Amino acid sequence: MTIPYQVPVTVSPATTLADAARLMDRAGAGALLVLDGERLVGIVTDRDVVLRAVARGLPRDARVDAVMTSGVVTLPVTAERAEVVRAFRTHSVRRLPLMAGAEVVGLITLDDLLAEAVPEDLRGIGAMVTHEAHHPRHEAGLPVPASTADRKARTARTEPGPGQARIGDQIVIHRHTQDQPDRDGEVVEVSGPFGNPPFRVRWSDDARVTFFYPGPDAEIRHLARVGRHT
Repeated sequence: MTIPYQVPVTVSPATTLADAARLMDRAGAGALLVLDGERLVGIVTDRDVVLRAVARGLPRDARVDAVMTSGVVTLPVTAERAEVVRAFRTHSVRRLPLMAGAEVVGLITLDDLLAEAVPEDLRGIGAMVTHEAHHPRHEAGLPVPASTADRKARTARTEPGPGQARIGDQIVIHRHTQDQPDRDGEVVEVSGPFGNPPFRVRWSDDARVTFFYPGPDAEIRHLARVGRHT
């Protein structure tokens, strides 16, 4: 790869929000990769700490896996420049972990790409950066706030809106590498009356229950209503 990449700063899922914030400050890092052992399970950014933790009143000793994004978009460390550019154009992310097999070996950011940009990189990237300036993105986009009318309509029909779920719904994380199958789990708890994230999800592969905030590669399947009237 001709684009330089960074050595990632990593934490475990049990790291507290306070410790994560201190580590970001010391390392000058805007994001931390979350590793369960050597397995990449998520990414947490400075915006996550502010918008998913502080704004929601989570305690300082809450774990980072309560606010991290799962289903992280990754690339192999051998990816060519064109693949990196395409990934940033396709996915609503600012950071891409680089993998050597199952091991995280680096992190490339949109800023890294722009610093080394060649003219062909800038096709589409410029518009993306302009959009970012006016509509800051996250590693997983926050649900768009609903209008009062939308909320009343959803309440009346008891249907979850975009990014919302009900207990019993299924979460599917679509992987982007051929050697990793999709991951799925059942929603066992939601936040607030409208089913907003974060959710508590019981994962089918290990039966663990964790907090989960949907990332760009997560699909919510509303299975709870299937067969409800039979």
